Amino acid sequence: MSGPPHYGGRYRDKVAVVTGASSGLGRRLALDLAAAGAKVTALSRRAALLKELEPELGPVGDVVVCDVADTGGFVDVLADMAARRGPIDILINNAGTDPGIRLADITVENYRRTFDVNYFAAVAGTLAVLPAMLERSSGIIANVSSDGGRLPSPGPGAYPSTKAALSAFTESVSFRVERRGVHLHVVYPAWMPTEMGLGALDRGLRKPPRLTRRSVEHVSERVLRRMGCRSLDISASGLIDIAMVFRAVAPGAYHRLRRGW
Repeated sequence: MSGPPHYGGRYRDKVAVVTGASSGLGRRLALDLAAAGAKVTALSRRAALLKELEPELGPVGDVVVCDVADTGGFVDVLADMAARRGPIDILINNAGTDPGIRLADITVENYRRTFDVNYFAAVAGTLAVLPAMLERSSGIIANVSSDGGRLPSPGPGAYPSTKAALSAFTESVSFRVERRGVHLHVVYPAWMPTEMGLGALDRGLRKPPRLTRRSVEHVSERVLRRMGCRSLDISASGLIDIAMVFRAVAPGAYHRLRRGW
C-alpha cells in the first residue's frame, strides 16, 4: 500500500502555519503538510482538539492556542514563530466561522465578528509574513475562501460577504507580489462534510449537488498539489467553475434558479 504523497519533496523542512487547524480542512492540511516533511504549527482557539492533534504532527510539529480574531495576538504568534523556527515559508489562512443566524435575527455585531475571523485575521496574517517572503523572493500564502463568496446563496450574507472580500484582497495583492517570487492563492473547496458544512445542512441548507461535494482529504491533496504554481485560484469543483460562467453569460436565468435553492 502506497504512503501519503510527498509532492516531490517541495514541502520538506518548510516552516508552515495553518490556522483553524483543530478540525475539518485545517486539520487535514496540517497533517498532510507534516507527512510531506514540513515543520507545521497548527493554530486554533480550541485547546483540547489541538492537544489531540499535536502528536500526529510528528517530532517537529507543534500547536498554539490562538483566537485569530484577536489580530494583534495572531501577529505576535507569527512573529514569535519566525523567531523560534525560522522564516515562515507557508501560511494557510483557513480559520473561519459562520454565525448561522437568520436574516430576521442577525445584528451588525454578528457581521463584525464574522469579518474579524474570516477576513481581518487573514489580512493581518498575510501582511505580517509578506515582507520577509518578499525579501527572500520565496513564500506561499493560501487564503481559504468559499464558493459562497463567488456564488452566494439566499440568506443574511455574513459568511459569503467575508469570503468575497477575502478573495478580492488576495487577488489584488497577488498582482503586486507574484513576480517577486511569492505565490498567493484563493482556495475554493466546494462543500465538505465538516462541522461547519454539516451545521449549515442542520440549519436548512439544501444538500449541494453530488458533483460539488468533496472530502477534506480530496481538497487538501488538491491544495498541496497546486500551491506554489502560477494559478491564483485553487478550485475543487469544476461544476462550480461552470456555474460561474453561466452566471456571467445569463445572469437573469441564474438568479431565477438561485432564488429557489
